[in-house]
Amino acid sequence: MKKSLLLFLLTISVYFSQAQSVITGAITTSDPTFHRPDQGAPPTTLSQDGTNVHYDVIPVTITTTGLVTFVCTGPANFDTFGILYGPAGFDPANPLSNALVADDDSGPGVNFAITYNFTVPGVYYIVVCPFKNPSLGSYSLTSTEGGVLPVRLISFTVEKASGGKNLLKWVSAGESNIDKYQVQHSIDGSGFTDIAGAIIDGRNLPTNSYYNYTDNAPFEKLNFYRLKIIEKTNLISYSTIAVVNNNKNRSSASITVFPNPAVNYLNIQTKAGQKGKADVIISSASGQIVYRRDYAIGSESILYVDVQKLSAGSYFVKIKTPDGEITNLPFIKH
Repeated sequence: MKKSLLLFLLTISVYFSQAQSVITGAITTSDPTFHRPDQGAPPTTLSQDGTNVHYDVIPVTITTTGLVTFVCTGPANFDTFGILYGPAGFDPANPLSNALVADDDSGPGVNFAITYNFTVPGVYYIVVCPFKNPSLGSYSLTSTEGGVLPVRLISFTVEKASGGKNLLKWVSAGESNIDKYQVQHSIDGSGFTDIAGAIIDGRNLPTNSYYNYTDNAPFEKLNFYRLKIIEKTNLISYSTIAVVNNNKNRSSASITVFPNPAVNYLNIQTKAGQKGKADVIISSASGQIVYRRDYAIGSESILYVDVQKLSAGSYFVKIKTPDGEITNLPFIKH
């Protein structure tokens, strides 16, 4: 019976590097509901999309320290979301309390995947739920000891620097088995190539590591960057994409959005002199908030907003920048 999942204890021992455990379940209308968090590590806000979603709770016993990855899979029409909670437990009335990691689409398709470096043995809890209502369906959750992601990037940003250069910065947490980072470059956000000489050795520290790289010869207009993360085992993964506009004819005193209409991503160009946290809210034409997230920004950086899940139609994006200024701009989603 599916409810036996609530009593199921998935025991992990990272002594064995390739061991796997798999459990299955299903989210139905008979499951309890809660207001899920937004994704984050840890999540800090509740989702505007995930109100009153049904959920399962899976206790996980960690017997020793180390990296463990949990990957969820399900049918194509079931968009899963996952949250990992610490030993203090999961309280559906206070879903941000004790949350360690929340993820949406890091797994295959529209499924979540969570990698966490456990430093304290104990019983942890994974909450499986849909991204939003009325999505329901079956799922499988696979745990892999040792983890598949040797690094968690806290941030990856780019900003214009003096002399027509671009400054890239990134912060990682809990690096393990990282050989190097290769900075890659693109003029359109799709075809990326390695920047010659832009190779930075990994530090593999248990604490946060801070990196930077200066691109001395950026393109004259849009510059898309990403990190190719190379492990010591030669496995490769990639960071999110950071963008900056080096168009000399662009006014640096205004905020702009492009492309408009947008299909998969909406880029928000920030103003000169802005550094800190920007609050981005997307609302439908009727005023319903459909997206909200905080972004770390630098001077004239570009925020890369995923709008793939928005329905076609007219929207407004509101940006509150670190100086307190609020800008509302319309855009169309195709």
